[in-house]
Amino acid sequence: MDKYIKQSIDSRKQAIAAAYEVPTDAQKKIDKLFTEIEALGTKCTDVGDFEAKFAASSLNQQYLDLFTEIATTSQAKSSAPKVLKASIGKAIAGDAAASVAEDAAGKAIDAALPTRASVHQAARDAAMGVPVLGNAMDIGQKASYAAHLGKLFGGKKKKKE
Repeated sequence: MDKYIKQSIDSRKQAIAAAYEVPTDAQKKIDKLFTEIEALGTKCTDVGDFEAKFAASSLNQQYLDLFTEIATTSQAKSSAPKVLKASIGKAIAGDAAASVAEDAAGKAIDAALPTRASVHQAARDAAMGVPVLGNAMDIGQKASYAAHLGKLFGGKKKKKE
């Protein structure tokens, strides 16, 4: 599994553990859910892919429901500083935003790189600009086109009456 996907999953799990005294029965639910989330994570190529698939899956709602259940039924840790409790959501959102930005940057780089067709066209245009080579290529293209037309129209014979 990608290390950033693992960090994203771990930050969600730690958000619960850092803020609440989780009872044993609730811990079993957490472990079961995070086993499923980790299974999803192993199927993803990068953290952006994971975050998109996680957000679209039922696992996201299950996580939110579980977090809400624990928040309403469990006691908040008195040792957890208020700043930590307030920043849990911010940290998760920051990780998600960073992964989405990284994914978008990768796609932008891919879009900016020339395609094979554009490189081929540029090489052809440069070759056509060379006087003798360009003339030879032009004659070759016309001969190829004439042969193609000959196959299309020359193969049909008129019936003699």
